[in-house]
Amino acid sequence: MTSSAASTDEGRLVHLGIGNFARAHTLHATAVAGSWSVAVFTGRSAAMADALNAQGCDYGLIVRGAEDDAVEIIDVIDEAHPAADVDALVRLIADPFTAVVTLTITEKGYSAGSDPAESAVARLALGLKARREAGVEEPIALVSCDNLTGNGEVLREALVALLDEETRTWFEGHVDVVSTMVDRITPSADEGASVLVAERTGFADAIPVVTEPFSEWVIQDAFRGRRPAWEKADGVQLVEDVELHELRKLRLLNGAHTLMAYAGQVAGVERIDQAIAHSEVRALVNALWDEARSTLPLPPEQLDAYTASLEERFRNPRLADQLIRIAADGTAKLPVRALPVIAERGGPDQAPGEVAAVAAWTAWVTDRVRAGHEVQDPQAAAIAAAAPIQDATERVTALLALLGVDSADPLVAAVVAEEQRLPRP
Repeated sequence: MTSSAASTDEGRLVHLGIGNFARAHTLHATAVAGSWSVAVFTGRSAAMADALNAQGCDYGLIVRGAEDDAVEIIDVIDEAHPAADVDALVRLIADPFTAVVTLTITEKGYSAGSDPAESAVARLALGLKARREAGVEEPIALVSCDNLTGNGEVLREALVALLDEETRTWFEGHVDVVSTMVDRITPSADEGASVLVAERTGFADAIPVVTEPFSEWVIQDAFRGRRPAWEKADGVQLVEDVELHELRKLRLLNGAHTLMAYAGQVAGVERIDQAIAHSEVRALVNALWDEARSTLPLPPEQLDAYTASLEERFRNPRLADQLIRIAADGTAKLPVRALPVIAERGGPDQAPGEVAAVAAWTAWVTDRVRAGHEVQDPQAAAIAAAAPIQDATERVTALLALLGVDSADPLVAAVVAEEQRLPRP
């Protein structure tokens, strides 16, 4: 669905936080849309701006399929600036031709404070003040593309807190803040990526981007002014409510990732493609998907297509992620990925797949701590203290307390029992 109010005529897009993901995802979609001028700014380091400017702001995009690569040159960027060039950003945002600002500044970027030298949001606030003072009436849309639930509201709250009183009053009539849901795996380019771009295209590229065939960008349809015709790109949807799509991703993609990260390692494998190919781990993923799907009010055919695409992505050996990386921060992930589904299903007896995800975590952290390894987690010290407890019920109770689970919750006994059923080498 495209907005009846928004125009897709030409304009300028300014992007804050240029990096690999933005170049593989949002700027690729902007290139497909066509006709728009693009100015980009780095996060902290000027290195990416320097590298882009050294090669005319073009770069190679390598789409890494299971069997072969597709390579294209993306020439959407017109100018690249370091974050320190605040004057350039203020000038561009104050220009009526600028109609959209997209951001990939990471979660930390939204709480970086009020110093423009440190905070992209603070620099954006200066730009909006200059736009107001210039008397620009054309609406401008601010589009967060960071992997945060309700990212538009996160941006709005952080930004409004930094605006002066006059700009805060002007803001509602002139600025749209747009939430999005983004999904495209973009690993670091390997040493052969530049060689591949040169071989396929003849372009000397010091900063190629490697990504997967799958791409999804769900955008809140909340534009009063101009925007690129992003819907021309595969995987882009404009919808009234992004929240349901975020929930689908959280419970199906992220939930399965979390389960495989722990159950796969407990079963003796190291990569996502190995985990999804392991018959017993795959059975646990199927159970988790069945349970999570029942909580999502989406048509079955849409859910079928989505889980089929997830399996294809997981099985791609040329983009296989390491389970140890995905396993980080379990105490932050499980309370939002697994526990709500267990509650909505009516308890652990009705959600054995989600229980398996929790049990795989307790088993994995226990094995890892007892083997003398560290666990990357905000509550690593508490995990290290709980894992050596010999009594299984006491140990699981202590670990689940870190997820906010009460000792009397039936999930404790369910996890103790499920630990014994997990596949082992």
